[in-house]
Amino acid sequence: MRSGFVQVRKTVSRSAALAAFMTLMASVAACSTGQPGTSVPSEAPAPTNSANGGSGLAQLDACQVFDAQATSQLGLEGAGEVKNFAGGRGCDWDTAGGGIRVVLYDSTSLEKQNLSDGQVESTTFAGREAKIQREALGAGDCSLLFAVGDSSSVSLDATSNDMNTDASCQLAQQAGELVVAKLPKN
Repeated sequence: MRSGFVQVRKTVSRSAALAAFMTLMASVAACSTGQPGTSVPSEAPAPTNSANGGSGLAQLDACQVFDAQATSQLGLEGAGEVKNFAGGRGCDWDTAGGGIRVVLYDSTSLEKQNLSDGQVESTTFAGREAKIQREALGAGDCSLLFAVGDSSSVSLDATSNDMNTDASCQLAQQAGELVVAKLPKN
């Protein structure tokens, strides 16, 4: 939780832009089908765990995926702010140039992620099936989503205050490498 009027005044436009981006991303993730303006919740996923072949992702806390060294490396400001989404547990951070969000989807596979907006590219990341979603909300936002087992996934969403989508994609990938290092080994 952020405190003090000085920091609020300093980051209000960046925070407002990040909040709008993150709210829209949460709405997109929460809707699996439907007409524009109509929110239709995704089917409730079954819980998974390592014992039944799950990814073990449920063992992680989204706000604890970065240690002090990673926090410094990524330029994260302050402690992360917990954000929960339909099917996912997330955490938001501000950076000097924008912001980043990590969302852990314990029981939503990569294939079930709603990536209907922006430019979506299939790729691999750290040896995993992945998608990069560029400019779903406009210039300066980028998401990296990757599979964690058959029924789980992780989303790294980055924004850039100067609307530099490439910089956001680089930040999302850099953060993704740090998250992959924290994933349980199955």
